[in-house]
Amino acid sequence: MSGPTTAIVVTEPVTALLAAAGIRAAMAVYESHRHAAELQEEHADANASRQAIQQTALADGLAALNAAAIAAEASIERLSQLADSLGSAAAFGATRPQRPQSTNPESLAAYVRGLERLAEELRTILLTEAGRQQRNVAGSGLIDAIAVPLSATQEVAITASQRLLARITHLGALPQDLELLARELDSTLPGERAELLATELRRRIQDQLDSVQQRQVQEATALIVGHTLKELGYQVEDVAETLFVVGGVVHFRRSSWGDYLVRLRVDAKASSVNFNVIRATGAGDNERSVLDHIAEDRWCAEFPALLKALEVQGVRLDVTRRLGAGELPVQLVERSKLPHFATEDRTGERMERTSQPLQRELK
Repeated sequence: MSGPTTAIVVTEPVTALLAAAGIRAAMAVYESHRHAAELQEEHADANASRQAIQQTALADGLAALNAAAIAAEASIERLSQLADSLGSAAAFGATRPQRPQSTNPESLAAYVRGLERLAEELRTILLTEAGRQQRNVAGSGLIDAIAVPLSATQEVAITASQRLLARITHLGALPQDLELLARELDSTLPGERAELLATELRRRIQDQLDSVQQRQVQEATALIVGHTLKELGYQVEDVAETLFVVGGVVHFRRSSWGDYLVRLRVDAKASSVNFNVIRATGAGDNERSVLDHIAEDRWCAEFPALLKALEVQGVRLDVTRRLGAGELPVQLVERSKLPHFATEDRTGERMERTSQPLQRELK
């Protein structure tokens, strides 16, 4: 039996980032498929001449799509070697979408778009982690091929700052403080001061990498939580990517739960989450229901499945507080202040929620 539950969020950074990248890639493929289907339906009534032209164009583009798919797959393969060197081979393998068996150009184009987006995101994730682990980016042939940093074979001499900054070249433009420090280091003659400046630059580079990864992990965690709840069959309020950055509240439920929802509250500063069952009510309705205990018990039974599904994706919830059902009354919240969800009648048909309380048992 379980009432309100609090847990500390413990995230395995690379696993969570790779999981989120896989989710985004799958979403990109899905959206491409959906867009292609809409276009096909839109042009279904085109005349035979127009259809013939479209088919010819699609056939001509199939070879190009196959070439693009091969190139994207090769990029993913190179990245997989880097992931393996970072100890993240298993998590990396789970991110990759399957190549469609169909030779339909729309399906292949959707696959290519998803894979290209995935490769770009994986590149940033892995190079950031490599930089955090203080890998010698400029000295690794594998990483050189992916990051394209400055090379020792170039005719132009590499400065002291450039060797250090190679760890973050993939992140784009330098913050102003790093740029100024790098210039100072390069203008300083070798000696004690140059060594102190180099040490300070290394520290700030590490701080930059840690900061970037922390923000990425927080955004990934929000995506993983929302996606996982949907995969488990819950209706979920839109989850902002800043949920684990600034905190906030998200509601979710099953369509057969009637007036009951689970409220997920995130405390970003404490890296904690709180789950509690709530009941939607009409204005001025403060009556307690015998169904409150049933709702809490049902959520208690389902909670472990959520914990397991999240942990697989690098997000572990360590429960620190769990109250028994009934220790605290189920919170009553005015319906107008809650998100709008569809529900089901007793036959399982979906219907819209009304402004009137729904008097039905949990299924």
